[in-house]
Amino acid sequence: MSEKKYDTSIVRPQMREDDVRIRGLEMKPERLKAIREGLLTLHTLELMASNIYKFQITKKPTELNRQLIAAMCNEMGHYQDFQVKLYEFGFQPSLFRWAYWIVGFVFGYGSRLLGTKTVLKTAIWVEAKAVDHYAELLETIDWDEETRKVIEKDQADEDGHIARWKTELKKLENNTGSQSKEI
Repeated sequence: MSEKKYDTSIVRPQMREDDVRIRGLEMKPERLKAIREGLLTLHTLELMASNIYKFQITKKPTELNRQLIAAMCNEMGHYQDFQVKLYEFGFQPSLFRWAYWIVGFVFGYGSRLLGTKTVLKTAIWVEAKAVDHYAELLETIDWDEETRKVIEKDQADEDGHIARWKTELKKLENNTGSQSKEI
């Protein structure tokens, strides 16, 4: 993103009861179908992302763990954003979202076992894929304006995660070389 439109230091934006609305009543079935597919994709991918971070966190009181906890919280907020949107449009979450939970566990715990460098590289790779996915869904689906803003904010958060993890990876490589198992 070229301009900083959203404050990515906000981990969990405030939401009021009046922000929840019934949506899509006047929309054509084709538009609703595309919105449904987009929301299901985003919902399941955010479940995977929050699990990746959850299983990368260790018990050690490190700055990286603090940042992973904040990132996990942020991803959990995204997951909730899309769950709310699904229900607002009258849709249900996927029955197969458990598979994304497992993938998140495998990526998160697997990268943790391989060390800090792998944790950071995995996070960068996953977030880059998320940013691309968000861009594609923003471009190809005719979202209502409020849902579009939520998606844009969440995409900006993913860009912020990439920048953070790249900075941490650079610090790690400068301080310890490319080999590090410590998280």
